[in-house]
Amino acid sequence: MNRYGDEMLLKMDRDLRLAKRIQEAEAASRELMTQEEVTYGVRQGLIETEAEIITLNNHQIWEGIITLPLPDHLVQVPRGKLQEGRNSHGRDEVMWIDEQKGISLSLSRSSHPLHVSQIEGMGSIITDQMRKLKKDAQWLHEETVQGDSLIVFFGESIQPSTLGMAYDIVIVTSVKGRAVTGNVRFPVERLPLWRLLTRAIFTCAQMSENGNEPIDLLT
Repeated sequence: MNRYGDEMLLKMDRDLRLAKRIQEAEAASRELMTQEEVTYGVRQGLIETEAEIITLNNHQIWEGIITLPLPDHLVQVPRGKLQEGRNSHGRDEVMWIDEQKGISLSLSRSSHPLHVSQIEGMGSIITDQMRKLKKDAQWLHEETVQGDSLIVFFGESIQPSTLGMAYDIVIVTSVKGRAVTGNVRFPVERLPLWRLLTRAIFTCAQMSENGNEPIDLLT
């Protein structure tokens, strides 16, 4: 068999194995918690499963313009290391990670204006670009969701990573008329909870009117 045929067989085998892992994870997800249960847990600041207990607290970013409820085991990357704040690309970046569990959440606010009606279109453009750049990625699902304060585009894929196969969720939204993009990444094995948790975090995210006052997500 020629090289092209070998590559096609390898790709088919990889796709079949990925599809099986996704099916297993989704089956586990149905047995674990529903989206409504996870969202309720995020609002209460506590999610309990048979495997773990996750506590969440509010984190204000960009001078308090937006507040995200995040799991306490995620640690924010220091400003200096991430070069948070205005950089050469005109972006304000924030990132949280759990190195041990292989989980990361990053957001970048640009100076590019973005109306809420353009969120889905921009999300599709970004995922189309990534399809061309990341040939090994398997794109699964795109959806735009209305949250409490934000309209959020989610673009989901499975990609190779240094720790194995990772589930990656592209995030696109608009905050105070400016484009905010980012992604949440975690091992495929954590798909049952973290896919739902990602949606719940951004569903419960709050925008402040003046960007300075603290926000109570439970009110």
